[in-house]
Parts: sequence; structure tokens; C-alpha cells
Amino acid sequence: MGRKANMSHIEAVVRTIQQNDGQVRANDIARMTGLHPEVVSRALARVPEYTGILLQEDDHGFLGIFRRS
Repeated sequence: MGRKANMSHIEAVVRTIQQNDGQVRANDIARMTGLHPEVVSRALARVPEYTGILLQEDDHGFLGIFRRS
């Protein structure tokens, strides 16, 4: 049995990534949203499941929305 997803956390994480596409790391998102880094990590893992949005992370840890070329 897993932890229930908090949709407000997931929405805050997605909104932050959309506004700063490719320019933020997980810790930056935590700082910008006021969430604990562990909460952000759990929310990032649930984003595709609950929103259908695929995320990508580059070699430097920056997060962005996945787009096909």
C-alpha cells in the first residue's frame, strides 16, 4: 500500500517546471514552492501517472517537459 498522492504538490511541481522549463533542479523547485525536497521527489515520481506529462532530466540535473523532436 503506497502513500496517497497530494495533487496540490504535484500541480505545484508541474507549474514550476512549466514556467522554468530546463532551468530548474529538484532542489530549486523545493525552494521555489516552499515544499520539502522529499515531497518534491515523491511528486516528481507521480507526475506522469497523474498528469500524463513526461519529464526529462539532463546531464546536469535540470528538469524539463519531454517533447518529441
